[in-house]
Amino acid sequence: MVAHTERGVHGEVIRIISARKANAQERAFYHEAQT
Repeated sequence: MVAHTERGVHGEVIRIISARKANAQERAFYHEAQT
């Protein structure tokens, strides 16, 4: 996943999801948050 370019909450979310190797649901949730 592309990470480390966002800051603040979104940056933390990316890092957490990446660390957890996000499943499809988590990726979908994050994608929704970005739109």
